[in-house]
Amino acid sequence: MAREVPKGTKSPGAEPAARERPLPDFFYRLTPRLQRCYLKSDSIDRFDFVITPGARKRAADLVDLLDSGNLRATERGANELADEICRLAGVAPVPVLVRGVRPHNARGELHGLFRVDRPQGIVLWMRTAQRHDVVKPRTFLRTLLHELCHYFDYALLELEDSFHTMGFFRRESFLVRAVAPLASRGG
Repeated sequence: MAREVPKGTKSPGAEPAARERPLPDFFYRLTPRLQRCYLKSDSIDRFDFVITPGARKRAADLVDLLDSGNLRATERGANELADEICRLAGVAPVPVLVRGVRPHNARGELHGLFRVDRPQGIVLWMRTAQRHDVVKPRTFLRTLLHELCHYFDYALLELEDSFHTMGFFRRESFLVRAVAPLASRGG
């Protein structure tokens, strides 16, 4: 049975009291095992593989395909980029499905999704919910890399879960800077 750790106490596997920032409230409702997973994720800043010029070329090609508005060509390009990055990371490729118009509700639009269950995979949407415009290339690329980071949390880092920790977002930024340096600067 999981024991809730009261706020202000050190949880099992927690970092020293000198953390730079407080943990989110939900952390204290996680089981001790998931708390350790969260803290491990938070401590990892980058992935231990190198992005090649070939991967950057595939990212540039994907941006060009997205501009065309062709869903199937964009899906093919997204899979080629994801496959190449997975190859560099030393993990099995993960399928990428590209859909048309983003689903939305009162909370906003869904940009992408990593499905943990079978069939495991990434789903991305290439058109905005309201106007059905093709999304900005850097947004699409960053969303793909964000969902790949979720996959890598499981397949590469062997984490039990993939939390949006500060470490997760540092890994995402690392990947964006490595794959598309101009996209990370807004260009």
